[in-house]
Amino acid sequence: MDRPLIVLDTERATATGAPHLLELGAVRIEDGEVVDHFCSLVCPDVPIDPATSEVHGIEESDVLTAPDAATVLNNFLSWAGDEWFAAHDAPSDARVLGFECARAGIEPPRSPFIDSLPLSQALITESPDHSLQTLVETLALESDGAHRALADSVHCWQVLEECIVRLERKLTAPEGGDQSSPLNAALAAEATVTAASLLKHSKRTPRIGLPARPTRFPRRLRPIEKAIEDGAGISFIYGADGQSSRLSVQPRVLYQMREHGYLEALCDRAGILKTYRLDRIQRVLA
Repeated sequence: MDRPLIVLDTERATATGAPHLLELGAVRIEDGEVVDHFCSLVCPDVPIDPATSEVHGIEESDVLTAPDAATVLNNFLSWAGDEWFAAHDAPSDARVLGFECARAGIEPPRSPFIDSLPLSQALITESPDHSLQTLVETLALESDGAHRALADSVHCWQVLEECIVRLERKLTAPEGGDQSSPLNAALAAEATVTAASLLKHSKRTPRIGLPARPTRFPRRLRPIEKAIEDGAGISFIYGADGQSSRLSVQPRVLYQMREHGYLEALCDRAGILKTYRLDRIQRVLA
């Protein structure tokens, strides 16, 4: 590999809705070797969904003394520097980190992601499916069965390493493959496997970005944007079906998910992070 890579994985606190970071693990790869690692649990602003705990085994008691997401994200980005990222199903991890950047007011890094999922689909064709866990079994990689961020980041690198080996074989004898294959045709013009070629062949090149802005954002809700920029509180009338109430909140993030726009905010009354549909905010109060 012609440049270092940060291979990462995230675990979430939430199973549906906006993602919340629960654990971040990563390894630094230089000259094909793991030279350093980063791993931290996160104390999220929302309860851990039992459905996610069934996957990764992380419980509320495990994160009581863990740092918040903003602290972990700042530490991670300082550790990662300007290196490129890699992940399995990279858009999913990029989305998790993008939401946390928005909540913390952190400018997202511009480093691209190499995605091992489409690479494995093109190159590890004997695997019955291309989930990371199935690939670990197909390639007979060492595993204790735990679905945790640092272990999965190592597995992602091992899958990516296998993809590099198979790409190099195609480079040395591209004529031995299917010449109608777009991958083989592209490889024929290359001399070696580089980070740039992996990025190109992974087809998807996501970056950590802020959540999509709501597509319909009426003028009457513009004060919410200003409150987020200023870190200020705001009150509004909220409800539907003839029922409404006055709420005071500390706005965090505005985002679009499928057909609706949402506001994520800390509810002053309940003291917890809640999500509000924008079309149910009837009026922002002065």
